[in-house]
Amino acid sequence: MKAAGTEEQWSELESLWKEQPVRSEVPNEILSWVRRQERRMRLVLASEWLMWVAIGFFLVKVILDQSLPDAPARLFFAFSMFALGLGFSIVNRRGLWAPLEETAQAYVNLALLRLRRKRREVHFSWLFLLIQLVIINIWHFGSTSLGLEIPVIRNPESFLIFCAGMIAFLSVYSTYIYWRTGREKSSLKELQKKYLN
Repeated sequence: MKAAGTEEQWSELESLWKEQPVRSEVPNEILSWVRRQERRMRLVLASEWLMWVAIGFFLVKVILDQSLPDAPARLFFAFSMFALGLGFSIVNRRGLWAPLEETAQAYVNLALLRLRRKRREVHFSWLFLLIQLVIINIWHFGSTSLGLEIPVIRNPESFLIFCAGMIAFLSVYSTYIYWRTGREKSSLKELQKKYLN
C-alpha cells in the first residue's frame, strides 16, 4: 500500500515538473558564438582522425616494406603512440559537446571550458613530442651500442632537421593557440558583461 502511494506521489511530482515552463533565455549572440566554436571543434576532430589514420597506414607500410628485424617493436611503438594520442584526444573532449543546462551562463561556461581544454591540448602536444624523442633516442643509442645492423635513426642529420622542424611548427602552433584562446576569452568576457551582469 505504501509503495503505491509513493508511486502516485512521484507521478504527480513528475507531471507538475513537466508542466513548468522551460525558460531558455540564451542570447542569440552567445548561442551563435558557441555553435561556431562547436563547428570548429567538429572540423578539427575530423581532420585529426583522418591524419591519424593516414599516418598509421603510412607507418605500417614503411615498416613492413623494409623487412626490418625489429619491425614488431617499431609497430608496437607506433601504435602505442597512436593509443596515447587518441586517448588524450577523447578524454580532452569529454564534456565539451553540450552545456549542462540551457542557460546563458552554462553556454559561457562551456565556451570557457573549451578554451581551457584547447590550451591543455598544446601542453599535451609538447609532452607527446618529448616522450617520442626520448624513446626514439634511447632506442637508437641502445641499438647502436648493441651493434644492430639497422639503427632506428639511419641519418642523424636528417632526423635533427626533422626534429627542429617539428619544434618550430609546435612553437608557432602553440603561440597561435594561446593568442587565439586569449582573444576569444576576452570576447567571451565582453559577452558575459553584456548579457549576464
